[in-house]
Amino acid sequence: MCANITNVLHENGYEVTLCATREGGQLQKFVTPGVRCHILRKKHAADITAFMRLIRLIRDNDIEIIHAHSSSVFWAVATKLIVKNIKVIWHDHLGIRINDRQRDFFYKFISQKIDGIVAVNRELAGWSRANMKVPIERIVLINNFSLMRETLKNLDHANFTIVCLANIRSQKDHETLIRAIVILKKEQLLKKLKVIFAGAYNEDLYLNRIKILIRELGLYNIIELPGSVDDTATLLAQADCGVLSSISEGLPVSLLEYGMAGLPVVVTDVGHCAEVIGYGKFGRLVPSADPELLAKELLWIVHNPVEASKIGSAFRVHVEKEYGPGQFLIFYQSLLNEICRE
Repeated sequence: MCANITNVLHENGYEVTLCATREGGQLQKFVTPGVRCHILRKKHAADITAFMRLIRLIRDNDIEIIHAHSSSVFWAVATKLIVKNIKVIWHDHLGIRINDRQRDFFYKFISQKIDGIVAVNRELAGWSRANMKVPIERIVLINNFSLMRETLKNLDHANFTIVCLANIRSQKDHETLIRAIVILKKEQLLKKLKVIFAGAYNEDLYLNRIKILIRELGLYNIIELPGSVDDTATLLAQADCGVLSSISEGLPVSLLEYGMAGLPVVVTDVGHCAEVIGYGKFGRLVPSADPELLAKELLWIVHNPVEASKIGSAFRVHVEKEYGPGQFLIFYQSLLNEICRE
């Protein structure tokens, strides 16, 4: 999402610097030419050397506003101890944080040093208005948006291809989706199943658990783990269905990308997902951690391709209208004006 915001601001005349705290990774590939990109090479939360790189970056480029995503806000606020008149906007994506009282304490503690908050759904906006020491008029709900290019469909008619565009971490609950795929496999479908878990991953316990589960359930020839995918548009053009089985979300950009691709979708009822799909009008909605219901809705798409395709097309129109970059820019410029009015 930070690359999307960077590109839109740059294209609308703002001077923008994109700063990655640890690794640039795939991020720099999606940034418009002309945008300055810096990597701090941060090794841990108390990495003073990396922090001083941030201070130099701010001073050398006369940066006036830091737009910090999620937990990066702690370093952004810390810069105020050294750099005078710097403003900090916190972009809050992490719905799972709301139930973490220990983590919440630290956000509340620094909140008086935050100048504005962008929340990606009503739950997060409501939490900030109730808990953060930031003026109400500077806490705004602004939807995420997608800049994915349109690509012609390129379906493999021998396979029914399901894409889960989500980083491989516990919040995304790939285990529930894996168990749903087992149910689909038993249905003896006319087409072969192909499931792509497209997302970045670390070689950690969760990834190992996912790999073991895939192997134990005999799905190693159905589920692919390609890692992070650069060309999302081409991947989704090859898909019959998009799915998210998360137990927690803010407003997932991947769901908007499913919409831009005109895919029929099945998503869990977490975060902003229900609202994005019109509470079932533009996709199938299921409770989290329920593989049976997830499998049922996936099977509906398999067995009703014409109706599912119509819903996918309507979803695309809905996303283009309600979650385009123009809407983001209007609300974001209003927030900037409010912050700079001081």
